[in-house]
Amino acid sequence: MASEFGLDHLLIYGARLAGRRVRDYLSARDQRVDAFLDRDESLHEVDGMPVYSAERWAASHDPAKACVVIGVFNAHVDTQVIFDHLEALGYSRIVSMVEFVRLYPEDQPFRYWLVDPVFYEQNAPRIAALRDVVTDEVSKGLLDAIVRYRTQGDPRCLPPVSARQYFPADLPSLPVPLRFVDCGAYTGDTVQEFLDAGLCFASLATFEPCLDNYCHLTAQLSTVTGAIHFPCGVSDSNRVSGYDPMLGAGGHLTESDGNPVCCVRLDDALPGFAPNFIKMDIEGEEPAALRGAEAMLRSHRPYLAISIYHRAEHLWEIAEQLQGYDLGYRFYLRCHSPSTFDVVLYAVPDKQ
Repeated sequence: MASEFGLDHLLIYGARLAGRRVRDYLSARDQRVDAFLDRDESLHEVDGMPVYSAERWAASHDPAKACVVIGVFNAHVDTQVIFDHLEALGYSRIVSMVEFVRLYPEDQPFRYWLVDPVFYEQNAPRIAALRDVVTDEVSKGLLDAIVRYRTQGDPRCLPPVSARQYFPADLPSLPVPLRFVDCGAYTGDTVQEFLDAGLCFASLATFEPCLDNYCHLTAQLSTVTGAIHFPCGVSDSNRVSGYDPMLGAGGHLTESDGNPVCCVRLDDALPGFAPNFIKMDIEGEEPAALRGAEAMLRSHRPYLAISIYHRAEHLWEIAEQLQGYDLGYRFYLRCHSPSTFDVVLYAVPDKQ
């Protein structure tokens, strides 16, 4: 790969899971990787490969002769900082994960929204239709930046992330008091943030399929009067499914294998609840869960906050789905983590 750019060295920035997967992918194609770069200076070797800080490698080699693949892919690290740092140290060619997948689209592992950039280009008309639908210029500009980043790969085109996930200050105010349904409630962190911000609840229902998370959730929210907590996932049918907890907050339903968990339709689980706000962050199950809540949406037209970053096509398909229900929503986009993780579609009923 380095030789393709006329360079001598091939390095991977990031010695954790994502970086090791990049190394394995390249090694399987007879691409020799010289070393990992990582900011964790306690690492000296991973799987027999040396690990350096970017500064230490540059001090003993010529960074102008090195190609660095950014092997970092998560919601917690701002790759803009990594790009700027490597460029300041004089590294010649920096390849983002987006560019890496464009160069090598075959047999890549699943990585949420990260697919061959050609897929976004093929769906340009649907993305343009979404741009016409979102309400404000902030959403339009964010959508443009998301697509630019996911097709070209330079994270420095992205605007700063928005604070207050699920209740950003620059959107119409949430209805009060909240009758809130939290799908993918994790450890109760979203509800706790609402409480800390002074929001109050008339009623609360949470859904969390991971029992470890559920135990933390019920303990953390034990003082919320009248709350009901379901150790379940949400979908478009009532069934027993598999659940893979290996990614922690990214635990997700599976078609087979995994821990058995119960999934329910919101329309069946919460008769008479009358929500005015529903949040979904359920690792790709959002379209199915919305289908399972269609009667509730039609009856009550709640404010919605729906994660749309778990699959590439969710960027436009979930808005299309909600438009198809013809409920008079206004749509907004906000991104709450680096690298276009935690992109949320906010659907606000006209009455708000």
